[in-house]
Amino acid sequence: MMMRFLTMQRMLVLLAASMPAVAQYVGTPQPKESSAAAAAQPDELHVYSKNGQSQEQQWADRYECHRWARSQSGFDPTQPASGAPTSETGAKRDGYRRAMTACLEGRGYTVRYEAAPQPAAAPPPTKSTPAKQVPAVVSEFKYRPLAAQLDFGYTLTAGTTDHYLDDGPNIGFGFTWFPTSALPLGLRIDGSYSRFNARDALLNLYGGDFTSGHQNIYGGDADLQLDLAPRSSRAKMYLFGGAGWYREQTYLRQVSLDYGTFCDPYFCGPGYLPFVSAAQRTTSPWHSSWNAGIGLELATDESASFFIEARYQRISQYNDKMQFVPIRVGLRF
Repeated sequence: MMMRFLTMQRMLVLLAASMPAVAQYVGTPQPKESSAAAAAQPDELHVYSKNGQSQEQQWADRYECHRWARSQSGFDPTQPASGAPTSETGAKRDGYRRAMTACLEGRGYTVRYEAAPQPAAAPPPTKSTPAKQVPAVVSEFKYRPLAAQLDFGYTLTAGTTDHYLDDGPNIGFGFTWFPTSALPLGLRIDGSYSRFNARDALLNLYGGDFTSGHQNIYGGDADLQLDLAPRSSRAKMYLFGGAGWYREQTYLRQVSLDYGTFCDPYFCGPGYLPFVSAAQRTTSPWHSSWNAGIGLELATDESASFFIEARYQRISQYNDKMQFVPIRVGLRF
């Protein structure tokens, strides 16, 4: 009897000692998958790396492709089903899967859908401080019927124009209109202003008495722009070309030296002073022109993009052709 009492007493002591551990185990919630990862994982999707991408890179690629597929199809598998008809929902889901598959395969993955998916388990925690997964901000193109642009750059003179004018800076603005998202063809209106220093050959045309000068060329173009088939949702190339009207303003001056007295805040003294002894300013009529070029555009966010483009431009004159190659960078928004 005494032995049974001692045995029961030991069991009670052990049970009392283990109660805190049991309570801690029951009260600890199960780890949950992060909302960003859940949002990036489409239903019934299995992705396998072909190029040895890291786990962090895989999650980032799946999240970016999820956002792109959602914008292309209008379907989001992470949201509860709406009241839309079943056939419409099924069509959007199929469009989402095709877009998701194309995006992931383009990034080096094998994609497979299964009827009964198994949710991916979260990686076990380690003793080291886990790295926080921050969803990548994806910049991608969205259809905008009308966009404005500001640009600047440098203009290279070509042909016989290079004999009379130096290269010079340029600045411009414009508008682009795409009537429909179904066609990659749009209309753009561009205006530009360029400045060039005069070379000796231009100064000699006016008798050789002028010592310096410059020429301003300004006007505008009406072009067609053709967007090429994009390889990425964040970059595109395009071709453009059309016709326009331009005019030239020429400023020439003769600077001479005259002996005299000059003063500064501290003293006065004799010396030679430069002064403009002659000046001439002429403005040409409007001349027709044509141009053709190529451009590259990169999305910076959902409402703006960065572009760089180059074109060949020829302006008609009465007895010659003015030829330029403007290279410009700018923002389109």
